[in-house]
Amino acid sequence: MPDRQERLPLVLFGLFLALCVTFALTFVIEEVPFEDIPLPSGGVERVTTGHGTTHDQFPSMDHAGPGGERRGAVWWLGLSFGLLQLAIIFGCLALPVKRLALIRTPLALCGLVLAAIFVAMAVSYRGYAGDGMPALIFSLPIPTAWFLYAFWPAQFFVVALYVLLFSRAFVTPVDIARFREILAKRRLEETTKT
Repeated sequence: MPDRQERLPLVLFGLFLALCVTFALTFVIEEVPFEDIPLPSGGVERVTTGHGTTHDQFPSMDHAGPGGERRGAVWWLGLSFGLLQLAIIFGCLALPVKRLALIRTPLALCGLVLAAIFVAMAVSYRGYAGDGMPALIFSLPIPTAWFLYAFWPAQFFVVALYVLLFSRAFVTPVDIARFREILAKRRLEETTKT
């Protein structure tokens, strides 16, 4: 039975397939909101208004309908798509690791922190488009504040993890010594050819 490091490419392939399915679902979900307009012939034509309707005062401009109604099922697909992307990114970050046991737990914790922040950002976005003036945090809308003040800085934990564990989990001193041997051998071969 293959170990976890050998199964990782299969897991990543499954995540990529799930990402493709999530993306494809966005094309088959019925667009909302919509209106059923009666036709003179007696039939009904369904007109989607999710891309905007004509503004009452400025006919050359379209404006959107209610945010919650417009996003509906698509919000769940967006949340799933973002979480799948994070899982793929962290899976790809684990691919080149020689000693995965050394970095697995801290890398998984970084992934969970970023996923939790992403969920908080998505949930705050879902409730954001209401009536009235939305709440601001340091002059930014709440979803944007989650991204700039939490999600973006939290990514540096992954960078710090790689910097601190690079010589033990990625390229060990043994690897560097072996690389220098190969390089010296290649240089010797090139000098003897000339």
